[in-house]
Amino acid sequence: MPYLAWIILIVIPTAHAEPWDNLLTDIELYDQVVEMDGEDTAEQLRQASFDDSAELFPIEEGVEIDPTDDFSLSETHLTIKVNGVPVILEDVPLFEWFAIYVRSVAARNLISGYRDHRGFPTGFFGPADNVTIEQLAKMSVIAASVDEYACQSELKNESATGRWSERYIRCAESLSWAVYGDGTVDVTRPAERAEVVVTVLQAFKARISPRSGTVFEDVSTKTDYGAAVETAAGKGIVAGYNDQFGNITGLFGPTDFVTRAATAKIFALGFDVYGQ
Repeated sequence: MPYLAWIILIVIPTAHAEPWDNLLTDIELYDQVVEMDGEDTAEQLRQASFDDSAELFPIEEGVEIDPTDDFSLSETHLTIKVNGVPVILEDVPLFEWFAIYVRSVAARNLISGYRDHRGFPTGFFGPADNVTIEQLAKMSVIAASVDEYACQSELKNESATGRWSERYIRCAESLSWAVYGDGTVDVTRPAERAEVVVTVLQAFKARISPRSGTVFEDVSTKTDYGAAVETAAGKGIVAGYNDQFGNITGLFGPTDFVTRAATAKIFALGFDVYGQ
């Protein structure tokens, strides 16, 4: 379109150039508005998914964080330690439901927040971002107290070759964890809820009970990792969705993606249940 407009302007008298310039400006502004609307819609969908993720896990009432911890630097946002240095997580307010779980897994070195190109903490955790397969592997390997440098088996998964997560994927493969065992999963994609549940349970060496197909309407005897989902539900680690009125829907969403905040909670509750 800009190229065509340029050609037309060449053959139009100079006196008419200004209206055409205004038209082109209007078109550019319209394109910008459309692009911004698309970004806003995507953000609204991401936030809706993030809000829903709180319902994936049981919520304890009255759980609050004491902002007077000896290393706290903020009375409003969570402070964690990264390599022994206090870091304020600007996107983890203390009043949010996930703050206490982020602190729990941070204290166990499962998470440290995002880092910049130099490896320094940025001060952001990204609670609404989807957890990826490789991030899940790292958290699970650490939770299982496995030395990631001791896993010397040959790497099966080509998608992990040369990535920061390579040693964690290698360990997950060597431990025969269901999601990673055959080396075919794309480590960069978002992890699904059932995948998160089964990996966390395997990291904690939990005994997974046979599936019944009666706990959730969308988790049948044929659902991948359905037994792990039902086991975690029985332990109070996960729960299904509620509707807008707080009523139980009977749905779990095994193939839905999971936010980093929700993943932090399932690990924290896993530690509470299995005590590893």
